[in-house]
Formats: sequence, structure tokens, C-alpha cells
Amino acid sequence: MNKQDFIDWKRHPVTQMVFSQLTQRITDLQEILSDRAGENPVQDREYVGAIKAYRDLLNTEYEEQEESK
Repeated sequence: MNKQDFIDWKRHPVTQMVFSQLTQRITDLQEILSDRAGENPVQDREYVGAIKAYRDLLNTEYEEQEESK
């Protein structure tokens, strides 16, 4: 994938909708954690892991790939 393809993908309406949903899920999980943190430590860790994974996706940036010779 070249840089322009990546930019087009990030700007595509479907990508934008997915990113919007991920942002909403982060907000929802943060709210759950603020209300119930400590009640179920295992589930808390799952929520925190999900938040980190969603943020990782949202922060995806283009990286040049070295071409194989």
C-alpha cells in the first residue's frame, strides 16, 4: 500500500464511521470503568485492554515499507 492509498483509506466514509464507533466504544468503556472499577478486576483488565487496542487502531499512521530486493 502506498501513502496515497493509506490517506484515501483513512478519509473513506466507511473508515471514518468505524473510527467513530471505536471512539464511542472507548468513551463507553471509560464510563463503565469510572462507575464500576474494582468490582471485577478481570473484567477491568479486559476493558483496559480493549481501550488500548481501539486507541492503537485509531492512531494508525502510514509507515514506509522497505521493498524486498
